[in-house]
Amino acid sequence: MSLGTEFLQTLSAGFSSKDSSGVEKFITDDFECIATFRNMSRQVYLDWVGSGGSPTTISDFEPIYENDEVAVIYHNIDTHDLAGNARPGRLMCCGSKRDGKFYVWRVARASE
Repeated sequence: MSLGTEFLQTLSAGFSSKDSSGVEKFITDDFECIATFRNMSRQVYLDWVGSGGSPTTISDFEPIYENDEVAVIYHNIDTHDLAGNARPGRLMCCGSKRDGKFYVWRVARASE
């Protein structure tokens, strides 16, 4: 299994359980998530996962490419906007790695 897929499965479980402790082992101390909806530092990201996301469910992982430096993965997402409206979609994520962990995780919504 790829590190990217493992990270996303752990992330999904963290949203469900509202526990970000499993996510910590995949990210560096200077981790940053860059997304269209907001950028998050490591602690803000962990707090967001610990709150259950928006709420968020991740499924149907499709690894595109992965090596020791980068992981690119598509996946489905079921989430809600700030008004509570359902907002399903497909995301493309690109994670940059250093020493076996992600230090940048970029997220782009592939469909609206």
